[in-house]
Amino acid sequence: MLFFVTGANGSGKTSCLPALSRLLPDFVIHDFGEVGVPENPDSLWRQETTELWIRTYIEKYQPQGGRAVICGEAVFGEIHASPSIDQVDAWYACLLDCDDVTRVDRLRQRGTHGLDMHMLCWAAWMRVHAVDPGWCPEVIKTNSHAWMRWDRLANCKRGDAIWDEPIINTTNLAIEEVASAIEGWIKGRLTNR
Repeated sequence: MLFFVTGANGSGKTSCLPALSRLLPDFVIHDFGEVGVPENPDSLWRQETTELWIRTYIEKYQPQGGRAVICGEAVFGEIHASPSIDQVDAWYACLLDCDDVTRVDRLRQRGTHGLDMHMLCWAAWMRVHAVDPGWCPEVIKTNSHAWMRWDRLANCKRGDAIWDEPIINTTNLAIEEVASAIEGWIKGRLTNR
């Protein structure tokens, strides 16, 4: 099973990795960007990297019945539209999110370069996208790879069973609590399978 933990900058994806590794010792856990992040990452890079992680899971972990968690910049709709996702035995995604002031404070504290309104707009778009597949699809479809399978999203609507990306609000959570919330979500998926 493949689990994606998504979210905009400052939501806690990377910070929770060590705690998540301790809580889920039987899982392979990766940072989405550990394969390298260009100076100006764009949608093409994000789509390529999403497909890379999906292929890695299919080739390396799935044959042994492995379970993997990828924390990072993946986007729910792009995961659905990735060419190889239909070869994955089972996959799920959740969105880490926080309020805007908390996000700004976290990013300022870590000295994030380029902190601006675009980051907050991206976080807001991801928040609505987690619930509504029809919300401004041009955000991910414009300048996308020709091999993306956007047809898979054509008939998705809010409330469809396939469109299930729970949101974990990290605003008032310590990093250990964020990891614990992710662990609870994953174990819930395993139980309900």
